[in-house]
Amino acid sequence: MSTGSSLLDFLISIVGLIGIFYMIYIALDGIVPDDRMRQIARVALGIAGTILALLMIKSVLFGGAGGGPVISPSNVIEFAIAIIVIYAVFFLLNLLIDWIALPALAPALKYVLAAIVLIAMLVAAEKALFGGGLGFITNGTFSIQQHNR
Repeated sequence: MSTGSSLLDFLISIVGLIGIFYMIYIALDGIVPDDRMRQIARVALGIAGTILALLMIKSVLFGGAGGGPVISPSNVIEFAIAIIVIYAVFFLLNLLIDWIALPALAPALKYVLAAIVLIAMLVAAEKALFGGGLGFITNGTFSIQQHNR
């Protein structure tokens, strides 16, 4: 007898997938200075998201409960934390480049910094989507503790 649990897990994961991808798309506009770099990141994310969605559909239709990737609320929160930290570091390093670098060298340094930040964002997205989280939150599921008396 089916309880619909895998369908509900699928719907939860789809909402998490959409949320994480929306955060990435918003963050890309503020960090990546080059349209080609932004387009490469968006294509890679689109392909990865499509594959992840297909794996989730496969899990619901053919794999049963627990057979596919699951995006938990803690994964979404951890990813948001990672994006905020990446943004703060990017802002500070941009200020440092403006302060220290020669005016002719600053654009090249900022471009390289943006590429490194983009890679950090993609690694964080990969961990949140496929790797079971980033490790900021140790208890990713709701639990009820029972006290023995």
